[in-house]
Formats: sequence, structure tokens, C-alpha cells
Amino acid sequence: MEDYIKYIRNLIGHKEIMAIAVCGLILNEKDEVLLETRSDNLKLSFPGGALNMGENILDGLKREIKEETGIDLDKINSEIDFYGIYSGEKGKFIYPNGDITFYTDIVFKIIIDSRTLKIKEHDNESLEIKFYKFDDINLDNLVTFDKEVLLDYYVNKIDKNVIR
Repeated sequence: MEDYIKYIRNLIGHKEIMAIAVCGLILNEKDEVLLETRSDNLKLSFPGGALNMGENILDGLKREIKEETGIDLDKINSEIDFYGIYSGEKGKFIYPNGDITFYTDIVFKIIIDSRTLKIKEHDNESLEIKFYKFDDINLDNLVTFDKEVLLDYYVNKIDKNVIR
């Protein structure tokens, strides 16, 4: 089933739901992180999104990354490793239209060489997609778990297998 969230929203409207999302902690050769400026709330977030009904986690990750960044992980030399699972109250996301979703994020660390890579400048969900140095990121302008993930990676120096 394509676009599971849209299907559920047609049934229940704006009420609270839970969703499983996949996202990429995408790092380049300079240890910079790829973030998008969301068009719905102007906050920064990792490329990613909700899984569709019956979708394999890795397939969902590759689909979301390609949709949002133009990066086809199957066609580039990249390292994809499980990073962590983030869940709980911090995953509550209220969309501008009033939809409320509690996300459980499955995060993958993806190492790429950005020197030879063409990244989309934006899409219908984002105003800008670019690599950031950690020190240049306003951590208070990140969505859901993304701040926690960045602090775990850059400050706490956790390399993988985070469960929160």
C-alpha cells in the first residue's frame, strides 16, 4: 500500500496515530551531516519518512532518501549501517494542518562521498537540502528526534546501536 499515512488520515482525520519512520544520518567525507529545511514548518530534519504498509525497512529508507535528496543509495558507493531506534514522547509531531503523529524513528548512518554526488536542491517537502558542520546547526530548529541523534553522534560520540 502506497502512502499509508494518507490512507490512515482519510479514515481518522487529525487524531493521534503512531508511525514507524526511517531516516538517514547521512555524513560526508568531512563528517558534515545532510539536513533538509522542511517546507511545512521551516525546521531542519534528516531525509526520511514513514514506512508504507508492508514495506521493508531498508527499501523504505532507500525510497525516502531518493525521493527527498535524489540520492540513489543502490547506485553510489555508500556505507549503510543501523544507527539506532528513537521512540517515546519526543517523537510527537504536530503538523501545521493539525495532524498529530507519534513517530518511532529507525535511524541509519550512511557515509557517502559528496564530492562526486549531485543532491537535489529541494523538493515538494523541503526548501533546501545541504550538508552542515555540526557547529553551524541551530539544534533548537530540529524536528522530533533529530536533535537527540546529532547530540548522540557528535557530542556523546556514540557510533551505533542506540535505543531510546
